[in-house]
Amino acid sequence: MSDQRHLVFGAGLIGGYIAGGLSLAGLNCTLVARPSVRDALSNGLLLSDYLGNEASLVTPSFADAEQRIHYDYLWLTVKCTAIESALEEMAAFIGSDTTIICCQNGLGSDQAIRARFPDIRVVQAVFGSNVAQPAPDRLHRSTQGVMVIEEDGRGDIEAMAEMVNTELMPTRASCDFGSEQWAKLQLNLANAVNALADIPVKKMLENRDLRRLIAALMREMLTVTDKKGMNLPRLSPLPPHWLPRLINTPDWLFHRLAQKMLAVDPTARASMWWDLKNGKTTEVNYLNAAVVREAEKLGLKAPVNQRVVELIRQVESGVQDRNWEPAELSELLLKGKA
Repeated sequence: MSDQRHLVFGAGLIGGYIAGGLSLAGLNCTLVARPSVRDALSNGLLLSDYLGNEASLVTPSFADAEQRIHYDYLWLTVKCTAIESALEEMAAFIGSDTTIICCQNGLGSDQAIRARFPDIRVVQAVFGSNVAQPAPDRLHRSTQGVMVIEEDGRGDIEAMAEMVNTELMPTRASCDFGSEQWAKLQLNLANAVNALADIPVKKMLENRDLRRLIAALMREMLTVTDKKGMNLPRLSPLPPHWLPRLINTPDWLFHRLAQKMLAVDPTARASMWWDLKNGKTTEVNYLNAAVVREAEKLGLKAPVNQRVVELIRQVESGVQDRNWEPAELSELLLKGKA
């Protein structure tokens, strides 16, 4: 497997970190990235994490679409909102034996890939940690979490996951990826709260008003997965159904029980926060809006997630500023009151 060629397409924060993790495991890895990323990594790449682990890597190789080299594995790490625009450029690197690994948050981002490449093997992955960039050549895994890759029965994904599994990039394969996706979605529902509250993740988790809001979002999602009869895996220290209960506890108890959850880099922010900061369209359509859509299909409602979606879209469009205090934001979204 070490002689197979891997291409990370869209090497931003998550993609760059995955590329570093693959290289650290001895895999042949090449990147497609913006010129600014090439310049930043011209003298090498440093990976680090919130536990104090570090690894220095040599300058990565970058791909040229004009060479039309086909890769064994193409890791698609662009955001959900950028997939459509990436399809044609991707085609230059895809052969009949290429496996595309879609590494996006939420639900439904793989549909455009499968439609454009109907004869190509497509599997999915979720990267369970936040990644920050404290320096141009350093990518820092700032929260706990595991990368989970879909195993479709051929065995190669499981072998790859075992190879790349390290302290810096914990990784495993799963034959029940749908449940993994929903379990990761439960955690990602807080991204919108972090974006709207406009504070670091750690401060968000330390605030009970915001935790009550996150718990409500999670409970709506769990109503959907319960109706579907899904058994979600544990991606955090607690089982999925216990997580909203813990989050909703008073501060004094939460701080005693949730020490691992609070072991977050003080600078960490959700990717949706970065999108709003940079004036970009967020992935809310694949996260909170996905919960709303799935609830409606089952005859259920998800009003808190719906309000979150509406508010994120107002901020995206410039109609609304992010100027709420935590208690005010929680009141607005939980009860629909300004």
